Amino acid sequence: MGVDTVPLRRIRTLKSIILWLFIPIIILFLMISGLLSSRMALQQLKQNAYTSIYDTVSQTKQFMNEKLSEIATNLTILDNDSDLNSLLNRSDDAGFELEPQDYVSLSKSLEKVFIHRNGVMDSILVFYNNGKIAFQKTEEITNNTTLPLDLDLYTSKLNEKKNLSLNHWLIQVNDNQEGYVSVIKLLGKSRDFIKGILLFQIRQSYFKTILDNPIISQNGYLCIISNDEVMRFKDIDPKYELTDNELKKIFLEDNKSQGKTNLVNSSGNHMLVIYDTLSINKWRIAAVVPEDELYLKVEYMKYINLAMMFILIIIAIFLANLLANVITKPIIQLTRKINNIENNNFEIKFSEKQNITEIDVLNRGIRDMIHRIRDLIVKLETEQENKRLAELTALQYQIQPHFLYNTLFSIKQLCEMGETKKAGSMVLALSNFFRISISSGSEIIPISQEIKHIENYLQIQDSRYGDKFIYNIDIPEEMLNYKILKLILQPLIENSLYHGIKQKNEKGTIYVRGIEMGDDCYIWVEDNGAGMTPHKLKELNDSLMVKSDSDNQVGFGVGNVHKRLQLHFGQEYGLFYESEEGQGTIVTVKIKRIQ
Repeated sequence: MGVDTVPLRRIRTLKSIILWLFIPIIILFLMISGLLSSRMALQQLKQNAYTSIYDTVSQTKQFMNEKLSEIATNLTILDNDSDLNSLLNRSDDAGFELEPQDYVSLSKSLEKVFIHRNGVMDSILVFYNNGKIAFQKTEEITNNTTLPLDLDLYTSKLNEKKNLSLNHWLIQVNDNQEGYVSVIKLLGKSRDFIKGILLFQIRQSYFKTILDNPIISQNGYLCIISNDEVMRFKDIDPKYELTDNELKKIFLEDNKSQGKTNLVNSSGNHMLVIYDTLSINKWRIAAVVPEDELYLKVEYMKYINLAMMFILIIIAIFLANLLANVITKPIIQLTRKINNIENNNFEIKFSEKQNITEIDVLNRGIRDMIHRIRDLIVKLETEQENKRLAELTALQYQIQPHFLYNTLFSIKQLCEMGETKKAGSMVLALSNFFRISISSGSEIIPISQEIKHIENYLQIQDSRYGDKFIYNIDIPEEMLNYKILKLILQPLIENSLYHGIKQKNEKGTIYVRGIEMGDDCYIWVEDNGAGMTPHKLKELNDSLMVKSDSDNQVGFGVGNVHKRLQLHFGQEYGLFYESEEGQGTIVTVKIKRIQ
């Protein structure tokens, strides 16, 4: 009973301390810090609102300035075009008429510039010498050449503004309230002798996209202000409207290139105007924002901060109550460690605290148990590895002396027949054969050594049955350095010779070839011998797929080769046979590509 009541008393005492002492302190701290942070956040929000609008205006100005500068450059290029100037000079003659080749020349001159429109330029117009040369370049083929402005009206404007240059950017609004922008180059010898114009008309959609995309506020908008017109596209609440004349005052009266100003519109609403100036044509890019909308977010944030403070106080009360249960944390940690053990994860760290509590005793007990389990697993893995190596060694010894006796008998016969040179070659090949077989006890050898091994074997068999077969080995150079289990190919070639070619009673061919595919290597041993019946072929492949310790179905050599490959590389590797009776047999050796 005593063991159970002490922790319960501690929990009740801890709860009382947190609930009656810490909670008021936490609430007071949250209120003070909340008010201070709210005040700082509101000030920062106001500054961020101004900065955000300034950035929007500045970025819009920079983007538009780049595009319009390209238009101005193209206008200069066209004005200096030698073919166009030559044509205009010839049109001054009284009897001048446009010839077909003139239209071609004029079209080529305009196309040089029009091709670089980049989705901005809508058309190019040449109007010269009272219409003797009147040509319009658009994306669509058209014969109608229309002048989108009154030349006489424009020249009268020019005379009114003595400081106006012969290059001018003009915003015009038609009767449908659709605005467009024209870049005009007046053609003539002087201000009093203007004979025509070059006019680049810019797409309205270009300006609409630029001015509509930035989201400033619900009734805030971007506009372009020139001394001619004001261009904007966004529909807003009429009570937040500023008239064109009110906006033009910024252009006409404010000499600063950028800044902000406050205007009161006819509805009595305070409007903030932040503006910057295009360097190419001195237009103003202005952001017009109702001040009550600009500060609306700030007011929202004030209420949000108060709501967040209230929520944090509620959360603090709940957390304080939850912290009273902190004594259960060690039990939760211990439960998680046990769950990890159930998931076969034995890499668990235990603290080395010396506290004598129930949880510490359990921790030490589980820690010692995990150490013993880990030692048992290592011991079991070591035993399994030794068992596998012993099995591989036994399999290797089983297949090594397979053809030794017949070879030695053949050498003996050659010696008795006086063929000592041929017998010596066989002895050398046999010694090399067994030297590679031993390979200093190494189970894994390069493919190049395995190829030398079968070459020695084939040389020996060629000395015995030279009139029975020929052989060809084609292994890519890059495969020779990869690793393979030794004594894999020799039993397969032996089967091809004894059960394939010799059974056909005619000279045959053994072909060894290889290829690497992805992470695997494939080696094929192919012969054109007697082959197998479909029933026997199926029985052979089925036996290779069965996981069994018996080799009765597939033969001693083939079964051991297949087992060794699967033991070393995995169940997806090994042998597979293809055969057709009377045509020959192909055995596929699949191994893992190992450097």
